[in-house]
Amino acid sequence: MDQAVFETLVNVHNADGAIRSAAEKRLEELAASSPEFPVSLTRLTISREIPIPQRQLAALTLKAYVASHWSPRNDDTFKGPEPSPEYKKAVRELIIHGLTDPEKKIRVVSAYVVSKIAHEDFPEDWPNLFDILLSYLKSNSADSVHGAMHVMLEMVKRDISIQQLPQIAPVLVPQLFTILTSDNVYSFRTRGRAVGIFNSCVEMLVALRDDNPQAADEYVGPILPQWIQAFHTILTHHVQGDVEKATEEYGLKMEVVKCISKLSGAFSKFIFNSLPQLLEPIWNDMYSLKDRYVAELVLDSSDVAETFQDSDSNEIGFLQLLYVLFEFIEATCTKKAVRHLFVNNGAPTPFFEQVLYVVIVYLQITQEQVETWLSNVNQYVADEDDYTFSFTARVAGWDLLAVLQETFPDPYAAALWAATQRHFTESNNARVAGDANWWKIQEACLCAMGRSADDMMQAIKDGSRNLRFDIKSLFDHVIIDSIRATGCPFLQGRALVFASELVDILPGELASEYVRVSAEALRSPESSIPVKISALRALNNYCQQLDPEFSAPQQMAIMECICQLLPEATEEALMLLLQSLCAVVKIKPEITAQYEQVLTTAVLDTWKRFPTDSIIASYILDIIEHFARIPQYAPALYHRCLPFLDNVFKTTSDQTVIASAIDILTAMIRYAQSPLPNEFTERMFPTVMQLGWNSTDEDVLQSVQECLKHYIIKDSNHIIQWNDGSGKSGLDYVVHFVAKLLQTSTSSQSLFVGDLIVTLIQNAGHNIANVLPELLNAVLARLENADNQPFIQSLVMVFAHLIINQQDTVYQFLCNTAVNGKSGLEVLMKMWCDYFDSFSGYYRLKVSAIALSKVFLITDPRLQSLTVRGDIVADPNEGIVTRSKAKRKPEQYRAIPVHAKIIRLLVGDLANTLVPENDSITGLDDEDNEWETLSDSGAGMSKAEFTFLSDLAADVDEEDEENNEALKDDPIYQTDLRAYLVDFFRNCSAHNVNNFMEICHVHLNDSERESLEMALKN
Repeated sequence: MDQAVFETLVNVHNADGAIRSAAEKRLEELAASSPEFPVSLTRLTISREIPIPQRQLAALTLKAYVASHWSPRNDDTFKGPEPSPEYKKAVRELIIHGLTDPEKKIRVVSAYVVSKIAHEDFPEDWPNLFDILLSYLKSNSADSVHGAMHVMLEMVKRDISIQQLPQIAPVLVPQLFTILTSDNVYSFRTRGRAVGIFNSCVEMLVALRDDNPQAADEYVGPILPQWIQAFHTILTHHVQGDVEKATEEYGLKMEVVKCISKLSGAFSKFIFNSLPQLLEPIWNDMYSLKDRYVAELVLDSSDVAETFQDSDSNEIGFLQLLYVLFEFIEATCTKKAVRHLFVNNGAPTPFFEQVLYVVIVYLQITQEQVETWLSNVNQYVADEDDYTFSFTARVAGWDLLAVLQETFPDPYAAALWAATQRHFTESNNARVAGDANWWKIQEACLCAMGRSADDMMQAIKDGSRNLRFDIKSLFDHVIIDSIRATGCPFLQGRALVFASELVDILPGELASEYVRVSAEALRSPESSIPVKISALRALNNYCQQLDPEFSAPQQMAIMECICQLLPEATEEALMLLLQSLCAVVKIKPEITAQYEQVLTTAVLDTWKRFPTDSIIASYILDIIEHFARIPQYAPALYHRCLPFLDNVFKTTSDQTVIASAIDILTAMIRYAQSPLPNEFTERMFPTVMQLGWNSTDEDVLQSVQECLKHYIIKDSNHIIQWNDGSGKSGLDYVVHFVAKLLQTSTSSQSLFVGDLIVTLIQNAGHNIANVLPELLNAVLARLENADNQPFIQSLVMVFAHLIINQQDTVYQFLCNTAVNGKSGLEVLMKMWCDYFDSFSGYYRLKVSAIALSKVFLITDPRLQSLTVRGDIVADPNEGIVTRSKAKRKPEQYRAIPVHAKIIRLLVGDLANTLVPENDSITGLDDEDNEWETLSDSGAGMSKAEFTFLSDLAADVDEEDEENNEALKDDPIYQTDLRAYLVDFFRNCSAHNVNNFMEICHVHLNDSERESLEMALKN
C-alpha cells in the first residue's frame, strides 16, 4: 500500500497533465475507498528514506485528509468516510514522531496534523498526548521543542480546559520558562512561542480566577517575579550587526510585550511595582526606532523595512513591533503606577513632553502615503477618516494621543504645546536649510492638535483651567503660512481642516473668512486632491458647527461645486461629497429650495450610478429626507422624483435597485405633510402594492412593509377610500399583503410585519375589526416557531400594544386560541419571556415592560399555571464539557412560573435604569486598588456619561422612533420607565399581588433582591 501511495504522489508532480490528473484522481479514490490510506500517508511523512518533496506532499495530503475525513463533527469540511478507531490510533502513534523530524517543513506540517487530530480526540481518545509533548519540550533538542511548541500553542488555546489547568500548568510553565531563558539553545521564534503559550495559560487563569480567585493568585504570585525579570532582560537586549537576527528578535519582544499587557490587566498587584521598570526599555525601543522610521518610511528612501513571515504566517518586523509598543504604552499610561512619570504637581514632566514629541514624529505622512494619496483620492479619504480601517503608525499615534489626553487633560495640553513648538522651530530651520520634507512634521503637529481640538476649545472657554495654548500665535504664524504653502498640498489641506476644527472659538468674521478660503480651495481648478478633500472636510465642519449667518454667503457656491464634482466621484470621495452636501443644504433651507432643480437632479443621477450600493444609498436617503422637510422644496421634489421612481419600477427587474427606490419613496412619505399629496396614493401606492405581491426578495419585501407603514401613518383615510375599480380598497390590499407575509414568507422577508400590523391597528383599527382575529391567529402561528430575534420582537409587539389598550379582550382571545395543541397565551408568554432581554428600541422597550407588568397583574388561574424557561441547570458531575458532549447533551433549563419570570425580567429592567448615588461608577479594580484607571477629572464614569452610553446602546433601533413626531406624543413614549416600575413594585409589595413577596423570596437571587430593595427605598 505504501509503495502504491508513494508512486501516486510522485505522479502528482509529473509534467504530463494527463498523468498528473490521473494521480490526483487516484488519491481521491484511495481516500474514499482504502481504510489504510491515512496510515500509509503517515508512514511516508515520517520516513527519512524518502526525498523531502514526496514526504512533504504526503504530509500535505494527510493534512487535507484529516480535515475532510477525520470527524463528522467538522460539518463544513467533512466528506467521509471516517477512519476506524484502529486506523486512527495508528495515525496518532506515527504522526507524533513527525514533530521531532530534522526537516523543518515536515515538523510544521506534522504539527498541523497533530493539532487538528488533538482538537477532535484530546483528551478522550488521546490521553497521553500532553505527556508526549512535555517529554519533547524537556528533550533539549531544538527540533523536538520546535515541533512540540507548534502543537502545544494550539492545544492551550483551544483544547486544554480550565478544569485541566491546575494539573497541567505546574509541569508545563516551568519548562516554558526554561526554554525562554535558554537563549543559546533555542531560536527567538521558539522562545516567543514559549511566551505565547504562557500568555494563553494566563488567559485561562483569568477565567479560573472567576471561580477560585485564591487558587489563581496563589499560583501566579510565586512564579511572576522570575518571568518579569526574564522579560526585562529580553526587552533590554538588542542584536547588533545582524539585520535578520535583529528582526527575529522583534518577534520575541512582541510576544513579551503582549504578555506583560495581559498580566498587567489580569494580575495587576503582582506586576504593579515592576511596571515602571518594564516601561523603560519599551519606551527606549519606541524612541530609538523613530530615526529608522523616518529614514526608511517618511523620507524618500530606497531602503525597505526588513520583515519576514514565520511558519505561522505572522509578519514580523520593526513596524509590527512598533504597533505593539504603541498599544502597550496606550494601556499603561492610564495606570497609577506610572502616573509620576507623566505628571508632577499637576504639570507635565519632561518625559511626557518627550513622549508627545516622539509620537508626533510617527504621525508624519510616509513617502508611500504621499504617492498613493496623490494618485488615489478614495484611499486618501479612507485613510484619513476618523474611523479608518487602515492601521499604520499614524493611526496608532492617534489612538495613543486620545488616551493620553483623556487621562491627563490639562497636562496633556501643556505638553503638546511644548512638543509642537519644538517641532515647529526645528522644521522651520530645516526649511531654511532646503530640506524638501520640512512640511511633514508641521502637518503632523497640526494633525495632533486637531485631534485634540474639542477638549482644547472647552479648556479655552473654561478660564479656570488656565490652559497654556497660544491660539492667536498659532493662527498668525503657522495656519496662515501653511494655507499659503501651495507647494505642500498636504500641509495646506491640514491647515484648512485645523482651522475648521477650532471654529467654536474663532470670531464670526474670521470664521466666515476661513469658510470663504475653503470654498475657493474647493472651486479652484489649481487645487490638488489633498487640498480639495481637506476643503470639503473643513466646509463640512463649518456647515455643522458655525452659525448659519457666517456660512450662508458661501452656501450656493459650495452646493454648486459639490454638484459639479459628483458625476466623476466614486467610493469614499463620493461619500464625503454626499456627506458634505447633506450638511450644506441645512444651512439656509430657503437657499437650498432655490437650487432644487440642480440639487435633485444631481442626487438622483448619483443614485442611478450606484443604485445597489447600500452605503451610497444611505447618504442619498439622508439628503432626500432633508429635502422633504423643507416646505418650499417638497412640491418640486415630488414633481421630479415620483415620475423618476415610477420609471425605475417599470423598467428594472433588479430587486436591489427596486428596494432602494422604494426606500427613497418612503423617505419622502415619512417627512411629507399629512395627508399626502394625491399623486402618492393615486400613482405610487398601487405600484408599491404590486411590487410587494410579486416579489420574494427580502430587501424588497422589507422596504414595502416600511413604505406601507408610513403610508398608513400619513394618509390612512386616503388608503381606506382608494379602490382599484373592482371594489377592493387600499386597506384590503394592505391586509391581504400582511396575511400573505404571515402565511408564506420567511422571517427575514416579513421582518417588519409586526410593526405594520401595529400601525394598522392604531390608525385603522375599526376598519379591520372583522379580519383582526384572523390576523392575530396568523401572528401566533408564526411566533410559535420563530427563531429570529428582530422578527420575534416585531410579532410580540403586536400583542404588547393590544394588552396595553385592550387587555381584557386580547387576553380572552389568547386563552381561547389554540396553536398546535397549545393556547395562544402559552405561545406568546414563552417567546416573550425568552426574548424580552434582547428587545431594543427606546419606545419598544417601554411598551414591552409596561405590557408585561399588566400581564403580571392578571390573577387568572390559566396564567398562574403557566411555566416558562428559567435558569440553566448545571450538572456538578458533568466534568469537562467537550465539544462532542455539548452536541450530544444540549443545555437544560429549569421551569419557572410565568409570574416569577416576569418579576425577574422587570427587576432586570429596573436595575438597568439605576445609577449609584455617588458621582462615579468605577471600573473593576484590583483587590488592593493599585491598578485603577486614572483621570484628572476623576476616576470612573459620571452619571451623565453612564446614562449617555446606556442610551447610545439602542440608538440604531431608535432612529425611526426619533423621526416619528406623532410617537413623541404617545403617553408611553413620555413615561419615565424607572418611576413606573418603582410604582409597580411598590403596589405589588403593598398588596402582595400574585404572591409577589413569595416570588421575591424564592425566585430572585441576591443581586436582583438588592436592586429591588434599592429602588423601593429611594
